[in-house]
Amino acid sequence: MPSYKLLYFDTRGRAEATRMLFAVANQEFEDVRITREDWPKVKPTTPQGHIPVLVVDGKQLPQSAAIESFVAKELGLYGSNNWEAAQIDVVKETLKDLIDPMIMPVMFELDKAKQAENAKEYYENVAPPHLKNLQDLLEKNKDGIGYFVGDKVSLADVIFFVTMEWFEKPPYSTKGLESFPKLVALKDRLATNDLAKHLRERPQVYWIHD
Repeated sequence: MPSYKLLYFDTRGRAEATRMLFAVANQEFEDVRITREDWPKVKPTTPQGHIPVLVVDGKQLPQSAAIESFVAKELGLYGSNNWEAAQIDVVKETLKDLIDPMIMPVMFELDKAKQAENAKEYYENVAPPHLKNLQDLLEKNKDGIGYFVGDKVSLADVIFFVTMEWFEKPPYSTKGLESFPKLVALKDRLATNDLAKHLRERPQVYWIHD
């Protein structure tokens, strides 16, 4: 079995989905959390000058999406065949459609009044069609009472959970998943079953990166 070392800041950010994948699979890895003070020394040693970076038996893999896909495939969390892998990709892209319109106008808007206005527009008008698409995808698999793809948790479910942590994050979240009960149920199942140990034990630390 390869050895895995994940390098990232002491926050959730772009490494949290990978940490969750390791947790779901009960796979040991070294969770290296880099401080602000140490980052200038670490940066020149990374392939592209940023993190996260996954080190596998001494080889470095940058880019969070590439890391997530690699780890999911390594640990059997990317579907049981090529069709299921494609369905996982559909969920990932739909989640990207959901969260991308939120980033600049809501997350990174410095004017609080403008941020509140943008958040209202996003949560009331922009987000609901994408959430409906997600719930439709979930319902196609066993009527939405299990996971997005197949019979066990996959990368699709992990990315969904991480995205929901951003989507429902105060202070800019004005609405959550109230109108999409099967998405709520999936989020709750993941939190109380597959991800329960990780959520209970992960460090409660936050930076501007988070």
